[in-house]
Amino acid sequence: MAYRPPSLSEAELRKLLLEALEHAPDQQNLETYHARFDHLERGISIDDVIFGLEKDWTYERPPEFNETAWQWKYRILTETVDGETLTIIVAVDTANRSFEVITRW
Repeated sequence: MAYRPPSLSEAELRKLLLEALEHAPDQQNLETYHARFDHLERGISIDDVIFGLEKDWTYERPPEFNETAWQWKYRILTETVDGETLTIIVAVDTANRSFEVITRW
């Protein structure tokens, strides 16, 4: 059986996300195609996502481990620029200190 890394605490994930945002060369590349283009009717922009990740947030539910991708998936409960409730699912590469937004609603 392969070694499964432990999930990150909210404080550890917050630190990783903020560092990754600070060093991201192109913030449009933070989201999957699904996150950007499926469900455009939701009206959620990359600005909403970044705003939500930069402010105080909590886990919407405990982290889940994705066996196929061999990484943790985190559901973050936050809000948009307009103060609407926002859930963001991120997949994190702790070794490379990076993340990808899988979806948001």
